[in-house]
Amino acid sequence: MKVNGFAASSFDLLHAGHILMLQEARKKCDYLIVGLHTSPLHKNNLIQTVFERYTQLKGCRYVNEIIPYESEEDLKSILKTSEIHIRFLGEDYLRDKKFITGYNTCKERNIKLHYCKRLHHYSSTELKKRIVSMSNTPAD
Repeated sequence: MKVNGFAASSFDLLHAGHILMLQEARKKCDYLIVGLHTSPLHKNNLIQTVFERYTQLKGCRYVNEIIPYESEEDLKSILKTSEIHIRFLGEDYLRDKKFITGYNTCKERNIKLHYCKRLHHYSSTELKKRIVSMSNTPAD
């Protein structure tokens, strides 16, 4: 049986941490579907457009399919209607499962949850800070 995996995020400023997570996810499934959150409310300062983020994900060798979604309800619909066997989340979700959108749907549909390890310091926030600090440095 082909194992389909699913990972979702806004993937703004695609960085090494995103790639490491997608790589880990792809090793655990045969086919990786990525949910691209187009307008997350908690990330009101997205830098890249949906097109830029989609194009970068499309170029990632670990990603087989991209499904853009707008809302948490859309995410639940993806989980309810797609053939998904394993869902990949960051290990920060281990602390409180009530913050996992579609947690009950995953339980009902026997979608296994896998928490990807974060053994690095990469983040969009850290990358933005580096860019700001570099912009304050005089050019050569």
